[in-house]
Amino acid sequence: MNKGLFYCRPINPGLLELDPGQAHHLKQVRRLKTGDAIELFDGQGTAALARVSEINRKTVLLEVEKITHHQPGQNRRIVIAAALAKGERFDWLISKCTELGVDHICPVRFERTVKLAGSAKSQQRYENLAISAAKQCRRWFLPRIDQPEQFDQAIQTLSRDYPDAQILFGEPNEQADSVLNYTNCEKDLICFVGPEGGFTNAELELLGEHHAQPVRLSETILRVETAAITFAAVLCCAR
Repeated sequence: MNKGLFYCRPINPGLLELDPGQAHHLKQVRRLKTGDAIELFDGQGTAALARVSEINRKTVLLEVEKITHHQPGQNRRIVIAAALAKGERFDWLISKCTELGVDHICPVRFERTVKLAGSAKSQQRYENLAISAAKQCRRWFLPRIDQPEQFDQAIQTLSRDYPDAQILFGEPNEQADSVLNYTNCEKDLICFVGPEGGFTNAELELLGEHHAQPVRLSETILRVETAAITFAAVLCCAR
């Protein structure tokens, strides 16, 4: 029987208390009882086998029985820097990119991005979505999810954090290279997905200054979340 995987940070030997959201899931969704065995992960490679020690109205206590440490992959990192999208579309992007194994998700505001109000509440929702997706697919390391940045700031930050990376950007032009040409690239890959209005000339110029390569993802023009997930699926699968 699937023990159930729950997020807990930090994970230490002895008694632990689940946070309220995870405790609710254990009690009300999984309907586990005292004595049941579960698994824990902290999103940074540490996992544990634990047993439900005590269930109260507001708290769940666990007894950690065994801790293990997973090592991060040593191969190239995949970064998705995508334009913010309205409604639940960016939520869907966060969940699916987490499932596929993207290492870093950077929400970006381009000149033609629909004006959206970023907030601490939105950031917490993105992190909760990533945790939920990681639990579902049994991923031990959570992706890094940044606060939204303007495009010029984002490309500077990512170029600094990944100095040897190859930068790509989605381009429907028939003359652009296929994304399949980059499946054997040994470098970290930073993939920019522009807004549905497209990149401005100034943004294309800045991409050129950073030696970014235009790549074609499909014979059709894709929405932001579809383009991001296409980048993620092709490149993470090849990795």
